[in-house]
Amino acid sequence: MTGSERVMVFGAGGFLGARICALLADRGIEHRGMTRSTGDPHRRFDLATGHCYALDTQLGLYKPTVIINAAAATHGDTLALTRGNVVAVEALLSSMHRTANNARFIQIGSAAEYGGAAYGTSQDEQTELRPGAAYGFTKLAGSELVLRAQRNGADAVVVRSFNITGPGSPPSTLLGRVIRLLGTTDTLELGSLEAWRDYVDVRDVAEAVIAVATAEAKLPPVLNVGSGRAALARDVVNRLIELSGTETKLVEGSVHAGHAGSPADAVPWQQADTTLIEKHLGWSCRIPLDQSLQDTWTARD
Repeated sequence: MTGSERVMVFGAGGFLGARICALLADRGIEHRGMTRSTGDPHRRFDLATGHCYALDTQLGLYKPTVIINAAAATHGDTLALTRGNVVAVEALLSSMHRTANNARFIQIGSAAEYGGAAYGTSQDEQTELRPGAAYGFTKLAGSELVLRAQRNGADAVVVRSFNITGPGSPPSTLLGRVIRLLGTTDTLELGSLEAWRDYVDVRDVAEAVIAVATAEAKLPPVLNVGSGRAALARDVVNRLIELSGTETKLVEGSVHAGHAGSPADAVPWQQADTTLIEKHLGWSCRIPLDQSLQDTWTARD
């Protein structure tokens, strides 16, 4: 990259997108946030439904050198997931091809694209892709559009993030839901917590995305972002209960309450292999899970 980046962040009002924008601001990197719903300080645009000419105008006027797509649909029916995770990606790629074809395109992918793995193993970028539900399938379809563009000459990278934690965790995540329930009930009723997940703090993920955005060298088409250590969901929830200082009783059911679209019985284990991003960018997870949980509880609304 040139060292004088102009970055457009789609999904700037979301959990990860907001953290990316804050980090860009801290680094003094020029950027513009685009969001489906929140407005100021960002500009509003819905990638799934907005007119292509309007999107072309936004990109053509700003002339970004980097486009980060942190927009996604994490819940809803199959149509909503398809629009948010596939149609939106195609719209952005097409507009970039017409108006900013020298920009680097960064797609925030998901570990749900991999599906589950054998206990004790780590999933690298060559792992077979076997998503278990609509969320994972639609995220994979979006990533495949990006990888097709990359094979056709675009400077494009899929940053495949594992389970994102940290301050501001939304209620669509296990931790966000638990945080909002703690202190409001004596009994915390959740689905099965037998799943092992690789939890990575949102601040670490944002650092990885900025490293990709500012890297001068050509990068591999897919880079995993995770902690490299799986944790049992039950242990994570119990630690949050402990941090809350309450006497909340945990009651488990049979349906997993973790990552959207990833039932525990279908995806019992996920753990990232982050060798590739460490090799190319020197990035590694810096915030331990326990620190992330403490910060998440401290920053609760």
